[in-house]
Amino acid sequence: MEVIKIIFFALGTFFGVDDSTIVAEETAVHINITEQIITVDQQDVFALVSNEKDSLKIRNTLYRIGNAQAQEKRLTLKEKFDTYAWSTSEIVSRKEAKQLDIKLKFKYVTKEQLNDFGIDYVEKDSSYAMINIPAWNLKTTTGTLRDNYWYFKDSISFTLSPAKDMPKKYLPFKKGLYDYWEQVKP
Repeated sequence: MEVIKIIFFALGTFFGVDDSTIVAEETAVHINITEQIITVDQQDVFALVSNEKDSLKIRNTLYRIGNAQAQEKRLTLKEKFDTYAWSTSEIVSRKEAKQLDIKLKFKYVTKEQLNDFGIDYVEKDSSYAMINIPAWNLKTTTGTLRDNYWYFKDSISFTLSPAKDMPKKYLPFKKGLYDYWEQVKP
């Protein structure tokens, strides 16, 4: 198995921000293996904010991701995705829910590119495998858990809810990013 370079629920891993604390409450992932399209829907994005420095860092990261006026300091999908046919990102501000969602889409060229996400092709089974990390709370109707791996045949779809079991001591620092985005959006 490959080292996981891009974590579906951690926004920074898509943009090359290694120390980002921005994560999604729930992330829905669908990989169409026929069309070779990966769809990542990060829902209710939040961060752990304990001081003004954290707050400024979050605001700056969102500004640099979503605002073309950031110019040379703009954060774009990391160079790793240059070898993909195309990639897109969209920030969705849901006023009624005071929630910020991030939608990412990629068209990969070879199945080996799924290794970036920790997904391997298993030739002997003609299936795809991904390690099971219990803390990620993975749910799927298209995969089967065997030993410590999820196996997928014809379709790869799952949701991740890593914040579901967040230790209570961190809850006071958990801040939704809707208000931050409203302050910096173009």
